[in-house]
Amino acid sequence: MCKQDWRSTLFLVLYGLSYIFASDLPPEIQKCKAGDRKCITERINEIIRLYPKGNPTFGLDDFSLIKLNKITAARKSSNSPVQLNFILSNLELRGIEKLTMFSSKGFVKDIQNIELDFNIPLLRINSLYELDGKLLLLPIKGKGNVEIILKDAHYVVTADIDLENRQGKNYIKFNKLVSVVKPKGTIFNFENLFDGNKELTDATNKVLTDSWQDVWSELGKDFNQAFADAVLLILTPIADAISYDDYFAN
Repeated sequence: MCKQDWRSTLFLVLYGLSYIFASDLPPEIQKCKAGDRKCITERINEIIRLYPKGNPTFGLDDFSLIKLNKITAARKSSNSPVQLNFILSNLELRGIEKLTMFSSKGFVKDIQNIELDFNIPLLRINSLYELDGKLLLLPIKGKGNVEIILKDAHYVVTADIDLENRQGKNYIKFNKLVSVVKPKGTIFNFENLFDGNKELTDATNKVLTDSWQDVWSELGKDFNQAFADAVLLILTPIADAISYDDYFAN
């Protein structure tokens, strides 16, 4: 490689790195003043509408498909009609890009925590599963694929936050995320229950779906944490790409 080519390549690399470390919101996104909840909520909805497949220039990954490793749930309360142990693995979450943000709190200059309140009309979870336990006192067991659909669910996500100083600018660091998920309906479609007995599998899926409130009451806590993990996967790259100092209009 000649000296000129080497210098050109070095320039391009340095230029690219400077762009990465100086990331900002796209110019078409109007910045808000710190603490302006209404404006910030509108901007979040605008970003979701414009970039459902993400935008790498400011760290937003494609959130139309989120992958998680595992959810483990175990409930054996003798007073509950739902006594299940199950493991979901290789999870794929679809539908987050359809969310509507209702409110966003805490985005002030001296940020310490935030609260995001939003709705997702249809969240589809596909994964592998292992399941055993009892449903309405009847033994239930299986292993295979499952689809779980949360319908018209309301989500509240809260996060404790610190600011880290990097090269003279402040960046968000998430210490803890907590989510509370309240669906208005849940559909269960487990495959291969009872060693592949289709009639028993279909009947069990119907009972689970009809009794979704009991199931969610027992197992929803584990799904809440999994969804908090999914939100953290979306927010962390943005927090790393854009300094909090550059979030707002001067």
